Amino acid sequence: MNPAWHHTTLESLDVGAAPVVRCFLERLQLEALLRQHLAATPGRTEDIPTPVVLCALVTNLLLARRPLYALKDWLARCVPEHLGLDPQDLEHLGDDRFGRALDRFYRADRASLLTALVLRAVREFQVELKQMHNDTTTVTVAGAYRNQQAADETDRPPRITFGYNKDHRPDLKQLVFSITVSADGAVPVHCKTYDGNQTDDQIHIETWSFLRDLLGHTDFLYVADCKLCTRANMSHIADRHGRFLTVLPRSRAEDSWFRGYLAAHEVAWQEVRREPNPRRPEGPAIVYDGVESPQRSQEGYRVLWVRSSQKREEDQAQRQARMARARAGLEGLQAPGRRPFRTYGKALRAGQAVLEREQASRWLRVRVEAEVEEEYRQTRPGRPGPDTAYRRVESSVYRVHWDEDGAAVAADALGDGLFPLVTNDEGLSVMEALAKYKYQPFVEKRHEQLKSVFGVAPVWLKSPRRVASLLWLYFVVELVQALVEREVRRQMRARNVRRLNLYPEGRGSGAPTAGLVFSALEGHRRHRLLNAQGEVLRTFHDALPEAAAEVLDLLGVEGSAYGLT
Repeated sequence: MNPAWHHTTLESLDVGAAPVVRCFLERLQLEALLRQHLAATPGRTEDIPTPVVLCALVTNLLLARRPLYALKDWLARCVPEHLGLDPQDLEHLGDDRFGRALDRFYRADRASLLTALVLRAVREFQVELKQMHNDTTTVTVAGAYRNQQAADETDRPPRITFGYNKDHRPDLKQLVFSITVSADGAVPVHCKTYDGNQTDDQIHIETWSFLRDLLGHTDFLYVADCKLCTRANMSHIADRHGRFLTVLPRSRAEDSWFRGYLAAHEVAWQEVRREPNPRRPEGPAIVYDGVESPQRSQEGYRVLWVRSSQKREEDQAQRQARMARARAGLEGLQAPGRRPFRTYGKALRAGQAVLEREQASRWLRVRVEAEVEEEYRQTRPGRPGPDTAYRRVESSVYRVHWDEDGAAVAADALGDGLFPLVTNDEGLSVMEALAKYKYQPFVEKRHEQLKSVFGVAPVWLKSPRRVASLLWLYFVVELVQALVEREVRRQMRARNVRRLNLYPEGRGSGAPTAGLVFSALEGHRRHRLLNAQGEVLRTFHDALPEAAAEVLDLLGVEGSAYGLT
């Protein structure tokens, strides 16, 4: 036997999807861009370059999502080369080192870095930017975060404070996170973190201006929800020859005008879209009818009305449910054992309170009627007996009744399923406008993944500057995730691959997510036999499933990291 094989040790380290992430980070040139935009720290020599540390942190956020204090243990189980690290670097990478990297990153020119990174992604992956969608979410944070004032307000991080919480946690402080994605694979192209009490309608001018400067022109369609529909926002875009598409809020006068117009005029609805019912595959298809409003918005923009068959059913069911709850509440005011109302005003106020609580005042009307109740009382106190005399006493009580306003119900039924779109693009048909707006849920899906898959909250950091830096890195996380999904699906179409067997039990997926791609490689390890001097005697890997090897081929990732030749 070869003496070199005596006193050997077996080293087993996780490979997983780290080489895939490393490949995409290299294609984005993230480490080089970080090195270019990070400000130099005078008089300090770094043991490990901050760009390397931040790239390792991005990989963790994508694959493992460990808090900073647990990163050292996670790194010790990974192949360091796949993270851009040397083996001797691991002993220096504690939570304090990652924290200092976030501090230094906050002092970087992150606006210029964002522009450079997005431009690199667009060029490298040929992302189309003719149509972009914006949406915001709130990142809930547990903690006091007091004394956030800064001497220089221009340098302060976004203020963690109370605001309208989209996680339904008004008891906790938050930040507002805005993201804009392309309509080509929902690839993120812009992000910014705002104060927790920032309103959504105040971010669109800044976002649109960034996109205009990024592209160098205004020939793109900017799509957002109803918070874009303000005079200032729409005028800013239109006056600079930009194009927008948004939803008209229900509170606008144009909405009530059109619903009234429906009751008195025939409208030439035309079918503009038909799609299968995702909730009931055996049920009827969802049909969208559309028409352009004969009256423009107050600002002079086109209003395009769409009527959804699915939304019509939902609106009708919601109205009937509200009316049913209101009727039950009104009946409960006269329930046996309940003390009757002795004044007209109390009865009326109680009935109206029920209608307001159930938001049914438009369809039901409260009516209060007086009734006379008779009762017999003893003429003298004491225990009643055979000779006890009684007298009749009459008293007035008030009963709450209700009537249904059939005309109001019928008028509202005409508006069931309606939602209006507003645009200054004169070339868009109703069909085209609806198709473009229907892509909006993809940006909302990015927010859902940020909170559920990547678990952005709770944030285990005490420094607001580090929180702001971490959220910027989450933009990179979402960017890599989107590019992985887009690339694997694009290659599947190019090679006519209908499905990849990435689900459990070998079930196929026609549109793999990044999570499925990463899961296919999860658990793969590299093993090395080392002699007493630490020299490598032999290297071997776990067997790679066929579907995982196919994914690597589609993504253009070298198989050498997985032991493939």
